[in-house]
Amino acid sequence: MGHAPRGVGMNPHAAIQTQTTALILAGGAGRRMGGQDKGLLPFTQHGRTVPLIQPVLEVLAPQVDQLIISANRHLADYATLGFSVISDEIHAAFQGPAQAIMHARRYARHDWLLIAPCDLPFYQAHWPQQLFLRQKQTRAAVIIAHDGQRLQPTVALIHRPCLTQRPCAPHMSLSTLLMAGRYALCDLSADADAFINCNTPAQLATATAQMSPFTHHGTLIPGQSTALQGESA
Repeated sequence: MGHAPRGVGMNPHAAIQTQTTALILAGGAGRRMGGQDKGLLPFTQHGRTVPLIQPVLEVLAPQVDQLIISANRHLADYATLGFSVISDEIHAAFQGPAQAIMHARRYARHDWLLIAPCDLPFYQAHWPQQLFLRQKQTRAAVIIAHDGQRLQPTVALIHRPCLTQRPCAPHMSLSTLLMAGRYALCDLSADADAFINCNTPAQLATATAQMSPFTHHGTLIPGQSTALQGESA
């Protein structure tokens, strides 16, 4: 049964009270996209065509103190978007998002890292506040989003100092890294419809076709979500 997203009532574009660095993961190999750089693929939004990474940038940039894009190719193209871009030989080997985070943490100015993927154009503006609220409730060093059916580890909040105590082997999964120490889940099932990752051409086409239930910046229109209810902990 459809119901309004849990973030309704919050000011979704208000700056986060805690100093925060947002890290956008844009370093995947894009194998299911034929090797294309997903973050730079064209995405049509309200009659304008933008890079696929653009919607999440527009949502997070007003809320954080620092925004970093982690990429491994086309760095100059990402730099034209107006944010810091980092990469190194680790990213060039496509060793995965866990390694990307472990490298990028050295460039973060703040202890809290807000993680987001480049290929989630419907990233919700109220999610950062919900992740921080869950952290205050649990005092966990890592908060991982859950959509009511599965973990969404690329939507997460990480206390950067805890990463020094977490081993990260090459090609380790992001879930393994985040769950290596104390963590808690943040129930985002009210916005389950927003978790449309664009990993394949078909998924990108689906995301473009489903733009109509969303307002500007990918914010869900109340009543359009068909997510599961319940709290993850």
